Amino acid sequence: MSALSGAQAPQRNITGILLIAMGSVVAAVLVILAVPYYAGSSARIASLYTNVAGPADRILAADIQAYAANRLRNLAAAKSDLSNEVQAETAFDNQLGTITFPPAPDPHADQLTTADAKRIKLIKLQLQVKSLRKLRALDSQVQAASAAVDAQVKIMRADLGLPAVSGGLY
Repeated sequence: MSALSGAQAPQRNITGILLIAMGSVVAAVLVILAVPYYAGSSARIASLYTNVAGPADRILAADIQAYAANRLRNLAAAKSDLSNEVQAETAFDNQLGTITFPPAPDPHADQLTTADAKRIKLIKLQLQVKSLRKLRALDSQVQAASAAVDAQVKIMRADLGLPAVSGGLY
């Protein structure tokens, strides 16, 4: 006869089952906590974008307005205004690069930065000219590059659920 009688049931080691059950409970709790976090992430990312774009727009608006006044009569001042534009746009692009975007707007952020880099490159060409006439001769190319930036901004803002920009660049 065996050491175990029919009345005694074998005892099981439930440690493994408890570990699996606890792991499942912890995973379920984490998923429940993640839902509100991710539900608010698009609003949070849109807020991060506007926190970067707002100040850049204010600075650029002043620089663009100053350039418009100086491009006709003062080469040194116009170049200073353009240099300020380059600094503001570069700062915007650098700050934009620190934001982790979800999959939909992420490629558009890269495209915006690329379009902005082309605009910056043209403005840097303007900084190298020696006359107001040559400076103004590049304006149409800069305006075309600005239109490309505007198109990317519209896409980017739509991806983030933001209204179209009114009066600013970003």
